[in-house]
Amino acid sequence: MSTNELSKDQILDLQVSLLVQSTPDQETASAVSLIASVLKAIAQKLKHTEYSVIQDIEGGWLLTPLSNHENPELEKITIYAYCDPTPANIDRLKLNDESLECAQYNVIEMLFRLIGMKQVDSIVFFDRLTDTQRGVEIGRTDIEELCEKQIKRAQFGLQKLIESKNISNIA
Repeated sequence: MSTNELSKDQILDLQVSLLVQSTPDQETASAVSLIASVLKAIAQKLKHTEYSVIQDIEGGWLLTPLSNHENPELEKITIYAYCDPTPANIDRLKLNDESLECAQYNVIEMLFRLIGMKQVDSIVFFDRLTDTQRGVEIGRTDIEELCEKQIKRAQFGLQKLIESKNISNIA
């Protein structure tokens, strides 16, 4: 069965599975599995399951500094993610830099990588082929906070499970 025959939900589940399988050890795989529902919930809000980014030949994503119009000293660093390689390549060509290329990534991997990119504030996902001015911005700290809440919920649930087992062992 090709990915064209799968639902968006099934594709995202497959992406989560690939991310978990790519971890170096079981401990990391467990941690990734724990936050997978957060990544999937965010990905569900986007229209596509794969996006193209502009990157250097080593695979480093192009970082774009954005200034606040009312307060120019406030700057944030973002990454643009395009729903199709065509607008990504058009923007890449405008930069006139031969060391840049476009690459496609699955959305779960992109959201996961964003968590570890402390110098990046957000990824802007452009969901329309013809519109690279308005996108859906996903903030790194927003993902971090949601993941932390998920981990705390899991720890609380585990603690309650251990307590209930201890009580049943005493009785």
